[in-house]
Amino acid sequence: MLAAATVPGVLGAPAALAAVPTFPDNIVVFPDRDMVSLEGFPTASGQQVTIEVRRGGTIVGQTTGTGATAATVATGAPVLEVNHPGGICWGAGSSMSVTPDIRPGDVVSVRFGAVTADTTVQDARVTGAELDGVALTVTGHVGSGVDPAFLEQRIINPAMRDDPTITRRDVRAVPGPLVAAPKGEYTSGLSITGTTFTAEYRFATPAAAQLASEGALRAMTWQNQDADGNRQGLTIAEAGETGGPGMGGCPAGATGQGPRSPHSVTATQDGGAVDVRWTPAAQNPGTSPVLGWTVRLVTLTSVGGVLTETGVRLSDPGATSARLPGDLTGRRVEVHAVSDVGESWPPAVPGVSPASGSTDSTPPAVSASPAGGPVTGPVTVSLTSESGSAVYYTLDGSSPLDGPDTTGLSSTAYAAPITVAPVAGTPVVLRYVAFDAAGNTSLVRNETYTLTSASGPSAPTAVTAAPGDGRVTVGWTAPASSGTSAVTGYTVTATPGTGSPVSATAGPAATQLVLTGLTNGTPYAVTVRATSSVGTGPASAAVSVTPVRPAVDTLTVTRATWKAGDLRIEGTGTVPGATITIRTGGPTGTVLGTAVVGAPAAGAVSGTWTFRLRTAAVNTRPAAVAVTSSGGGVVSPVTLANA
Repeated sequence: MLAAATVPGVLGAPAALAAVPTFPDNIVVFPDRDMVSLEGFPTASGQQVTIEVRRGGTIVGQTTGTGATAATVATGAPVLEVNHPGGICWGAGSSMSVTPDIRPGDVVSVRFGAVTADTTVQDARVTGAELDGVALTVTGHVGSGVDPAFLEQRIINPAMRDDPTITRRDVRAVPGPLVAAPKGEYTSGLSITGTTFTAEYRFATPAAAQLASEGALRAMTWQNQDADGNRQGLTIAEAGETGGPGMGGCPAGATGQGPRSPHSVTATQDGGAVDVRWTPAAQNPGTSPVLGWTVRLVTLTSVGGVLTETGVRLSDPGATSARLPGDLTGRRVEVHAVSDVGESWPPAVPGVSPASGSTDSTPPAVSASPAGGPVTGPVTVSLTSESGSAVYYTLDGSSPLDGPDTTGLSSTAYAAPITVAPVAGTPVVLRYVAFDAAGNTSLVRNETYTLTSASGPSAPTAVTAAPGDGRVTVGWTAPASSGTSAVTGYTVTATPGTGSPVSATAGPAATQLVLTGLTNGTPYAVTVRATSSVGTGPASAAVSVTPVRPAVDTLTVTRATWKAGDLRIEGTGTVPGATITIRTGGPTGTVLGTAVVGAPAAGAVSGTWTFRLRTAAVNTRPAAVAVTSSGGGVVSPVTLANA
């Protein structure tokens, strides 16, 4: 199975230079390690940032990554690093899977959103060092394009911190005669003659000079320097460092790579022969050119561990088709590009090509349900992806891909749910990948299913219990572990010191329950247990609570007046927010209206409420008026005075 990849060309007109960034933003290049560090650039936080290395009009390295968080950038950490542990690899988010050999004269550019910036790699490096007593001389090369004022030679050795005459991890030499360093007991100076620089150091003791001679030697150059002395567009050449991948998983440099296999391979049976066609892939910059192709028919089944193959070799690097005698039945076609390094691997095989004119470059999403984890027996797993995608998988832990766009020999096309059956001590690793109709390939996903004994959920945590009238309101947090099955519900139990417990149940998503039927004034120990299909887990830590009847609101009436068409009653209550109801004919009579008890003033116990009714409904003095509160207070009868 081959999903065709869209590989952008690497040749083009030289890009117009952007600008060397200004402080606090900076591009720092370490050419000896093929490393780039972006400093500052706070607006790149959380954004997709693309970094490119151009040599003339050719892109020789490219990568895209997400800028660090604003909090991380605020600490002074780089917003993004390339080819350095903790950073991203060259080729990330790009089909250009190669670590560039960064050289002087290369232009390193960065872009995100509407921001673009670049720097040109400077030409300076250390070539040697000589120690003579307290004198250390460091020599190096400096290119004609380097501004002599923008050059510094630096030696780094953390052990120099412990030397009483240096007390620093580094010593430095800048253009000019020997002068005393601002920190540390040494003098230094740097001179340039033609394309050679010489940095001279004089230390207070031979021991200090020895420590310096054991340090890492650097030549530092930069393109611009602002009025505050900030160095912008910085190149740091490190003697003794080697280029190539800076961490595991990063692509090799161009000299360590063979050719890339073609894509969009088709194989058609035509009588007694197989017609094979393909599209050459754009090769990674700097790699050896394609010299030709090998096209083979390979048996799918081995005999004695041996696969049989027949094929042809084409010496035309521009070839895009071949005709093989034979039958496709029981065989697959493999197409390799050939260079002086060898054949491409993995081979390209026939598969899905993108629709004509397709501009979709988004990899498809793919997922497994249920996800990997502990299981108590065989489980049926479904794989899903976007409509029109082809999904391939393996169950032996091997990758379903032989390369970026080629399925592996052991992968299987997904057609129906898969039965995954791990055994004790041997988990099953399901690996799967999706190819969409536009030829995009998803990341390879991994799910590990491990056979384990059935277990119930752990105890809920953070249990709370608030007392009420013959009830408690219980809250909790779900268990940290549901065991081998999902939680199906909860049981809340209140146990008195003597007598029978009272219990109630809640659903699997619940985090609160009101438990009724309790006796006011009786202390209860409240616990919560989670239940799954395996059983009921342990009880939570008990919390103590005593249900109580709430205090009755104490009401007063401070004013009760009437005149034709105007009834006014005011008073106080001890339960803020309680609803005051005004009735005629007694506490259960017709409702005239309501009021609400306000919050007490500072230092007061009671809040106030006011009721006024100005309608024809009170043209006749009410025979009897009662005031009741939702907090339980009652004032009845209320005597109305003439207003």
